[in-house]
Amino acid sequence: MLTYLTKKTLEMLITFAGITIISFAIIHLAPGKPTDVLTDLNPKITPEARAKLEKYYGLDKPVTTQYAMWFKRVIMLDFGESFSSDHRAVWTKIKERLPITLYINIASLLIILAIAIPIGISSAVHRHTLYDRITTVGVFVGFAMPGFWLALLLMMFFGVHLHMLPVAGLKSAGFAEFSFQGKVIDILRHLILPIFVSSFGGIAGISRYMRGSMLEVIRQDYMATARAKGLTSNRIIYVHGLRNALLPIVTILGLSIPGLIGGSVIFEQVFSIPGMGQLFYMSVMSRDYPLVMGILTIGAVLTLLGNLFADLGYAAVDPRTRR
Repeated sequence: MLTYLTKKTLEMLITFAGITIISFAIIHLAPGKPTDVLTDLNPKITPEARAKLEKYYGLDKPVTTQYAMWFKRVIMLDFGESFSSDHRAVWTKIKERLPITLYINIASLLIILAIAIPIGISSAVHRHTLYDRITTVGVFVGFAMPGFWLALLLMMFFGVHLHMLPVAGLKSAGFAEFSFQGKVIDILRHLILPIFVSSFGGIAGISRYMRGSMLEVIRQDYMATARAKGLTSNRIIYVHGLRNALLPIVTILGLSIPGLIGGSVIFEQVFSIPGMGQLFYMSVMSRDYPLVMGILTIGAVLTLLGNLFADLGYAAVDPRTRR
């Protein structure tokens, strides 16, 4: 198992280096420079002042040199300073927003697992029934529905028409005056819609994968042998079948983490949630290279760790993969 872990860790480091190189190159291929935001709207800026700004930010150097300087800092866990007017450290700005995005994504992932796996199992066990057809239609709707459109519909229905749930931010006006219980309830009410939007597509996908995997397991000979021995249906499904059916799901969960993190950009912007997704959108619009690269790096690390945990989980469930 240690050899397997070492091999996967080395692969993860190589992949991380490739991700940072490609991301850095793509960012610099975009038209314009960060200094344009500061100079284009100021008619008094001279070419000498523009060149001085580019030299101050290191933009006058070749892209390869800029990447080497950036990567050297990242190894020391220093993401540099933001190009914005506050000139705050990139890690400080990310650290303020990262917990919110992590909490929402972890909650979404738990909800996806708690709902999608039972739906997939029951659909496989009761295949070709009315229940299976209904869940299939629901899954297709979940796949087809854009997240931002669903978010706007929920905001209009629950926020504008019914006035049941808040539609923006994480806190209500007068939050500081609430009791502890009131603060918890207020935050939870603000998170209901974002977490639902974040989970909706994942529930549709994982439940369908779980159904297909369970159908494949049900057809195996050892399942027929278990029935012949007189074991109960629940024991056959949840003891003998579930563990093997979870093998593809473990891998898919690792691959779904990038989708959850990427989806944060959409629903955090729609619901005005001060998380990493909203910060990423603002940094891209302002061409804040250090902040964009810092967020991409954190997202890449979380994604690679998710895939590593998925590989380790796969190895734990199926010992054959360790060889």
